[in-house]
Amino acid sequence: MKVGITGAEGRIGGFLRAGLGDRHEIHSFTLTEQEFESTVVDISDADAMSGVFTGLDAVIHLAGDPSPSGSWESMLNNNIIGTFNVLEEARRAGVGKVVFASTNHTQHGETMTDSPDELDMSKHVMLRLGDYFNPSSIYGASKATGEIYGRLFARHHGVKFVAMRIGAIGDEDTPLTAAGTPSEDYVRAMFLSRRDLVEAFSLALETEREFTVAYIISNNGRRIFDMRETNETLGFYPVDDAERFFSS
Repeated sequence: MKVGITGAEGRIGGFLRAGLGDRHEIHSFTLTEQEFESTVVDISDADAMSGVFTGLDAVIHLAGDPSPSGSWESMLNNNIIGTFNVLEEARRAGVGKVVFASTNHTQHGETMTDSPDELDMSKHVMLRLGDYFNPSSIYGASKATGEIYGRLFARHHGVKFVAMRIGAIGDEDTPLTAAGTPSEDYVRAMFLSRRDLVEAFSLALETEREFTVAYIISNNGRRIFDMRETNETLGFYPVDDAERFFSS
């Protein structure tokens, strides 16, 4: 399969380029020139996007501003307009599927303190995909908007869409970097290992469902997301668990 990856220069982009490269023909899209081969394009510029996805079977859309404290202007240009432009160009190019990097932040208002990376342990919840959006930041709201655009394009334009509500994945493949910090509880609930990440995106590329939303976290003992629907619809059964790192 010919797969484009926007934001291929980012952390997750690097993991997916390496992890999916032996199964798919990867085409990278980046905001600036990189040491690896890529097409340089600003997704917020609709004219610049014209024709860039021609010949692709699927697009993994990672590009955007990932900061929970990002400004409205940045979220509007990079996350809302940019995602619309990606979907519209996918439609024009006849791309069959867009796999969208959404976020656990779309439901943060149910679980977090006033900080975007601190879990409120007094809230004993198990969130489900059908629970309504409750973002605690413009970033979370911008990703929820991307999911809504995805439903529109799937239903009315025939572009299959998978929204991946990604957990916490760092530069190191361990949750122990958060040990003893205010974000430890959050990371123990949201940890996503690299092999679980790659497996989830591989499954997303394979699914034939018109529209899918999935939780993309590891099988964490302290998780606050109900994984049963994701297990069934995406076939994603993560194998790692943050608690194994803390108990070893």
